Amino acid sequence: MNSENSAADALHDLVRSSRTVDLSVLLETGIPRWPSHPPLMIGPAATHEHDGYANQLLGISEHTGTHMDAPYHIHGDMPGRTIEHVAPDAVIGRCVVIDLTFREWQPGERATLEQIEAVLARTNTAIREGDIVLIHFGWMRYWTTSREWSRYADNQPGMTEDAADFFISRKVRAVGTDTAAVGTPVKDGMSEVCYFHKKVLRNEIYLIECLRQLDQLPPVCFFIALPLKIAGGSGSPIRAIALVP
Repeated sequence: MNSENSAADALHDLVRSSRTVDLSVLLETGIPRWPSHPPLMIGPAATHEHDGYANQLLGISEHTGTHMDAPYHIHGDMPGRTIEHVAPDAVIGRCVVIDLTFREWQPGERATLEQIEAVLARTNTAIREGDIVLIHFGWMRYWTTSREWSRYADNQPGMTEDAADFFISRKVRAVGTDTAAVGTPVKDGMSEVCYFHKKVLRNEIYLIECLRQLDQLPPVCFFIALPLKIAGGSGSPIRAIALVP
């Protein structure tokens, strides 16, 4: 057996022996969305009865469901940093999960760097260059397709500017959360300044939003997601998973 086959077999065995956690929400009509974004629409384009096969038509924003933001989403002076220019492995790698559910967050509050560092110290976890960092607020408890759907995005906690600076200094690949907009504090539909979208995206650190099942992850695991290759895309829906050895 040559070395290439051995490496592929070892990778296969490692992946298959790991627990896979699906971090993506179900794409269905009525899911929460950012207040100014269009709703997701799904309808039949072809049916077995009429056409002999099934096919659905999607009306979808780039920032629908579990998705990632490219720098161009916020920074119009970065046209070369749209989603199709994101490397295929940009959000594949070692992942650090910061569990902030030690308290019940309120709309408009900001998690501080001190709180983030305290969790890292308690779990004896260090953030390395190139890591993907996921922040767990416990906000997915508000995800619903009921008439209360707007509660999820119209209200959420964010993070302080020094937290954004910390992740920039650590040269992470991406920062993700279980909220609708990474780092943005929102209360009653009114959002405040988001240092993450302004500063972190400027530094070509991707933002990943609307992640679920973060409570199923240990402090360190392996994250995999791929964006769609959308021409001029400001972002893309993703299928995100974590592998837990």
